[in-house]
Amino acid sequence: MIKIATLGPAGTYSDTATQRYVRKQSQVCEIHYFESIKLALNAVGHGCDIGVLPVENFSEGFISLVLDHLLDSELSVVNEIRLPIQFSLVSRAAQLHAIKQLYVQFVAKGQCSEFLGSLGQVDIETTESNMESLQFAVLGGADTAAIVPSSAVKEGDFPLVIADVNDYKNNETRFLVFTKNSAVAQKIQDTEYKTSIIVMDENDRPGFLGEVLLSFSNRKINLTSIMSRPTKQTFGKYHFFIDFDGHVQDANIAQALAEIAVNCKVKLLGSYPKIGDAEARANAA
Repeated sequence: MIKIATLGPAGTYSDTATQRYVRKQSQVCEIHYFESIKLALNAVGHGCDIGVLPVENFSEGFISLVLDHLLDSELSVVNEIRLPIQFSLVSRAAQLHAIKQLYVQFVAKGQCSEFLGSLGQVDIETTESNMESLQFAVLGGADTAAIVPSSAVKEGDFPLVIADVNDYKNNETRFLVFTKNSAVAQKIQDTEYKTSIIVMDENDRPGFLGEVLLSFSNRKINLTSIMSRPTKQTFGKYHFFIDFDGHVQDANIAQALAEIAVNCKVKLLGSYPKIGDAEARANAA
């Protein structure tokens, strides 16, 4: 049995991503829900075999908590999942102006910033999960509201429901599947791959990032994202998280990584099947 850690309780977008992953597995899976992303990450390799957690949002970018955990942990990435994300405001209030307190998950808050900014004098409290926000709305008074996944709301649950309060209608979140197993899966023919690495500058010299990017550019390797995180040792020093198309077993990628590793420490997070835009839309249907 495969034990999977994710952000709970059941009904979160992390749960939806996990359920999608489970449906493609040949082995029996058991999902374990955790109260926070950090607790779920810590559980991978310590009671759970796999973790399925959000890493990047279409509009808000990467989740720093996850990136920082990858720096110091031994986790590897073995798959990715992309989900469309839609939020609704729910409340027992009869009208919007009656709301005095609103609960929203800390990542969802950034994805609904324009709507939240239009509410005026409302006390906004952040939560660890969307389902926790929903519970506050269920148990709260007539002046309490919450931002929750639109799929979690049924007709008649609340007197007031305002749909699609996210800033972008095509809002989407990318989830990664983590494991403590460091072995990279063999490349499968006719499968498109993405590779994730961390490049650490331990020599503190000028032109460091430019040299890294040139190693990829010279070999026509397509970078899909690059994100910096402070080393937390001194100002001006950063680690770089880089995603690019291809598998680490591809000759041009192996050459690029070897060239970068001459002057920098390179941490391979994994090579895994890539989810394209067309496949993401098909999965959402």
